[in-house]
Order: sequence, then structure tokens, then C-alpha cells
Amino acid sequence: MTSETTDLPTAVTEYLHAAPDADPAALANLFAEDAIVVDDGKTYRGRNEIASWRTEVAQSFRYTTTQLRTEERADAFVVINRIEGNFPGGRIDLANRFTVDKAKQISSLTIEPATKG
Repeated sequence: MTSETTDLPTAVTEYLHAAPDADPAALANLFAEDAIVVDDGKTYRGRNEIASWRTEVAQSFRYTTTQLRTEERADAFVVINRIEGNFPGGRIDLANRFTVDKAKQISSLTIEPATKG
């Protein structure tokens, strides 16, 4: 079941509202110690790799993010964002699929192109 919602867990909201060049270590602390991020076909495990991933993204691209919609699913929160910047193609809608653990930290984040609909 999918429903529209704006009531996201605090860690997810803080992650989404962080500037692209926000402190990578602070952002990594929104994640559980053993969290996993999957982005652009690569998997990052744990806070150190997540912080390195954020550093690489911030150094490689300049972009803006516009939140298009949020969906709460039985097992995850999905946030669809439009990203525009100096990367190949210049614009893409991405689905950010978050799971959150019992401690309310992000346990996983998968970023992939959003499907229409």
C-alpha cells in the first residue's frame, strides 16, 4: 500500500534538508552504524563509507533539489526529488527509498531513477 505523507522520520527530514555540501560526517551520523547506501550502482556500507560518498558527490557536482512527492510504504519512505545541476543530462527525477531502524536512524537508502506515476 502506498500513501502520500509528509510525516517523515527526523533523520530522513534532516538528510533531505541538508545542503549538498553539508558536513559529510554529520550527515553520516543520521545513519545507523551498519547502514547501507546504494547510489549509481555502487554500495556504501557504514558511516565512514557513507561520509566518503557524500564528500565525493559534493566535490563532483553542483546541483539543486526540488522535492516532488513523498510516499509512505509498508517497509519504507520514498521521496521523489528532481535534481538539476552540472552532471550528465543536467536533470533527473530520483527516488530516494529510506528504511529506518528502531532507533529512528536511517538503516538504508537506495537512490535510483524515479518511475513515472
